[in-house]
Amino acid sequence: MWPVPEPWPSTAVPEETLAGIPAGSEYVALGDSYSAGYGLSDLTRLPTSACGQSAQDYPHRIAARFGLALQDVTCGGATSADITSGFQFKGVPPQIRSLSERTRLVTLTIGGNDADLFGTAASCLAISSKGPVFSGRDAPSCRSTLVSDGVDQLGAKIQSRVALGIAGTLAAVKAAAPNAVIVFLGYPAIFPDADHTPKGGCFRSALDLGTLTGSFPTNSYPFTNTDVRYLHGVQEELNEVSKAAARAAGVRFVDVFSSTQAHSACATKKPYVSGVSLDGTANLRRIDLQPGALHPNMRGVAYLTKRVAAATRDLAG
Repeated sequence: MWPVPEPWPSTAVPEETLAGIPAGSEYVALGDSYSAGYGLSDLTRLPTSACGQSAQDYPHRIAARFGLALQDVTCGGATSADITSGFQFKGVPPQIRSLSERTRLVTLTIGGNDADLFGTAASCLAISSKGPVFSGRDAPSCRSTLVSDGVDQLGAKIQSRVALGIAGTLAAVKAAAPNAVIVFLGYPAIFPDADHTPKGGCFRSALDLGTLTGSFPTNSYPFTNTDVRYLHGVQEELNEVSKAAARAAGVRFVDVFSSTQAHSACATKKPYVSGVSLDGTANLRRIDLQPGALHPNMRGVAYLTKRVAAATRDLAG
């Protein structure tokens, strides 16, 4: 059996204490890149360097705030299966093996990679607000390739495989940590609703004259107007499925999607999510998203910490 490392105790004086979860209690953080602080500095290299986990993530901040002994096994790219049964990377066991009867607090964010929301978004980068997208054989938008005869491929996946994956994960977490308070955190807005979309749209090009020399603009938002609306709807559907799964499991769901519409990656003032910064070759034969693209920035992580802390305080006193 894979040995589970001991939780790392916080040595700082906690900002506040909880009646139901005393300082020094075991806290296990599960989840994907949105829990791991992907793209932020101060990498922990845990549970492996490929995870991109940062000591600036919200689990580390929650642990410090309440003086808890943290075991952070969050990992970029994690799916529900990676939490419950899969070996995401060689030598890295399923995240759930970190839980036990000693665990008093569990936080997690999961589901986005089950739906391939982030991979889809990365393939939707466009030349202009009207398209075409970089990939897709001159498709005018991602929506045009993902919705056919009224059937939305992503939506169908969310309502079936993703919903089942989240429900199974929550049930498994409850069983593995029977004495823990569980906080299931949703995703902040990446694509805004109509009320928070500028009149001229969100589009900020990821290409400029500097691209000819292999240099790309930073904090761009290269999505067509059609795809901003479409991907907002996909994210809204994921949020609703997550909320329903949490309600059925009797787990506290923290909805940060609704409250962050004004702070999506589209926003140019106080966004909670970083825009797109690319890396690649001048001939555009290779284009990669830099770490942190479309993920919470420091302001966003502070907000997530605030919401998780409030839910934890409410549940644990």
